[in-house]
Amino acid sequence: MRLAVFIVAIFTIAGCSTLEIKSSSNLDNAHKTALLYEELIEGKSPDTAQLTLFFSNMPKGGDLHNHYSGSIYAETYLDWVKDAGYWIDKNTLYISKATTDSSICVDELRSDNKLYRKLLTLWSDKDYQNHYHLQPPPDANFFNTFSYFGPISQHYNKGLMILKDRAIKENVGFIELMLKSVGYSYSDKEFNENFDEKIRKAADNEAVSLLLDVMSSRIDADNTFKESVYGFIKTVEEAHKGVDDDQFMMRYQTYASRNSSPSKVFSALYSAFKAVDQSDLLVGVNIVGPENGVVAIADYNLHMQMFAYLKKKFPSVNKSLHAGELTLGMVRPKNLKFHISKAIHTAGAQRIGHGVDLPYEDNAIKLLQEIKEKSVIEICFTSNEFILGVKDNDHPYLIYSKYDVPIVICTDDSGVSRNNLTGEYVLLAARYKPSYEKVKEYVYNSIKHSFFSKSDKNLLTDSLDARFEKFEAEMSGYSDLILK
Repeated sequence: MRLAVFIVAIFTIAGCSTLEIKSSSNLDNAHKTALLYEELIEGKSPDTAQLTLFFSNMPKGGDLHNHYSGSIYAETYLDWVKDAGYWIDKNTLYISKATTDSSICVDELRSDNKLYRKLLTLWSDKDYQNHYHLQPPPDANFFNTFSYFGPISQHYNKGLMILKDRAIKENVGFIELMLKSVGYSYSDKEFNENFDEKIRKAADNEAVSLLLDVMSSRIDADNTFKESVYGFIKTVEEAHKGVDDDQFMMRYQTYASRNSSPSKVFSALYSAFKAVDQSDLLVGVNIVGPENGVVAIADYNLHMQMFAYLKKKFPSVNKSLHAGELTLGMVRPKNLKFHISKAIHTAGAQRIGHGVDLPYEDNAIKLLQEIKEKSVIEICFTSNEFILGVKDNDHPYLIYSKYDVPIVICTDDSGVSRNNLTGEYVLLAARYKPSYEKVKEYVYNSIKHSFFSKSDKNLLTDSLDARFEKFEAEMSGYSDLILK
């Protein structure tokens, strides 16, 4: 049964038409659900256990900001290590494809509880706050995890099916996933040396555009460029097999790393834009990596101008950028002044990932209006708390929400952070107590501001309408027990 047929079946109950089904009883169910929700968030200590039950059952639309490799749990990666016949180095806890004197198999690792628990703390953020021994800072701990499981993470179809199954069980209807980079890189020493400090900080991009024109020509003439893009698209198509069905859809972003030389960053972005332009499954381009990295900070303006250049070359390609994932003390104050604004003004980002440094940005009030008109904020509470130490009233959510900026609630890296979308909504409700209608608005925003096609958005919206009617009917009965 296709999704549209499924929706009609739900609405056509006992011969009722779609218009007839929207009765006063459904309105009453929505009202009772809202009253129940208000009861759960009341007071200084909201009922988080009940909120977890509530949001576990609530349809959550989709997750628009999440990374494939960071969304798979460490325990799953160990299963894959075992299936591949690989080893774990007991001293470093890195994956080894060949046995050495310090190698142990996965079963041996799991039989050593102390070593196994240590691996989980290195391959994810598990129990980080419970340990006070010598350890890396939170942001380093987070980003270091990817080097441990990276060698085994490329089982894309298997991983996507795991994420799909998890999403369906959590009442998530679709995911827009940062899957992987194209894998193309063109290193050009002359090109890198042309970007001296003056050009990197240029107010206009004419000089940058001239250099990018030259680089584009060199890339176009490289025989491996088209092969890489074609191979990447085929990899995505193979990985996607069996993912879409009546209950669930998935689409993909690709990206470049922001902590490399200008030629490598540009060639990765160029190949990403080219791939998205040629594939219906690929819906957007991003830029990833620690935003406080040495190269990321030094070349931020240059990277935004690369996006501006490619935006003109590929006008139909969508852009969602990590921007403003910074806070005071992580970088110098001057580096908090412009990251969100340049992502919107220069790069033309339609969505902003994180946007935490907003209170420090120049002309922040004017910027809020521009974000409201031109962009969307992807909020990831668990990630922001762990990596940046920003939570509760330190988080700019309150600014965005009071200014009525479009918001979507996201997970970021649920495997590393060991969270889920339900947990992010629990944090939202317990900390900030938005109304039930506002919560639903965020859920529907995930469809409205996704990069899915118009026809897919229509199907997802109809499905979400039906899911909310069912949920609110169930919560109406539950509220009779809780509120009696």
